[in-house]
Amino acid sequence: MRYTQYKGVVEREYKKSLRKIMHELCVVEGLNSVNGALRLGVAKTIFEYWRNFYRYDDHQRLFDQKVQELDKMHFLYVNEGKKQTIAKPLQHTDQSSLGGFKEQVENMAAYYRQVHAESEGLAVEASNVQLYEFVEELIQRYEAGELLKEITKKSPNAKKG
Repeated sequence: MRYTQYKGVVEREYKKSLRKIMHELCVVEGLNSVNGALRLGVAKTIFEYWRNFYRYDDHQRLFDQKVQELDKMHFLYVNEGKKQTIAKPLQHTDQSSLGGFKEQVENMAAYYRQVHAESEGLAVEASNVQLYEFVEELIQRYEAGELLKEITKKSPNAKKG
C-alpha cells in the first residue's frame, strides 16, 4: 500500500483528518514513533513520515515556536520604529549638563532606531539601540527620583544631602 492508501484507511477508522489524528498522538499524548505506529496500525516509517510532514516532531515544533517568537519580536521592533527617528538640531552644544547629555542620548537613540529600521535589524551598528534606550530609561528614572530611592533603599551608608 502507498502512503495515501494508509492515510485513507486511518482517516476512515478514526473519522478525522490525519492532521488531527497526528496532533492528538504527537502533541497531546506525546507518543514516540514506535507507540504511535502501533496505535495507528502502520509501519514506523510511515508514522515518522506523517509526523515530519505535519511538523509534529519535538524539534520541529520547538523550531516553529522559536520562529513565531522571532516574528513577534520583529513586530515589536517595527512598532519601535514609530518612535522618533529624525534627529532634530542640537540646542545644548556649548554645555556640559544633564539636559545636553539627555538631548545627545535621545538623538543617538533616534539615529540607531533609524539605522535599525532601514536595515530591518540586520546592521551591526543597530545593536546600539538597546544601549541608548537603556540610558534614556536611566535618565528618566533619575529625573523622577527613582534612582535615589533605590540607592537609599539598597545602601545603608547612603546619606541624603
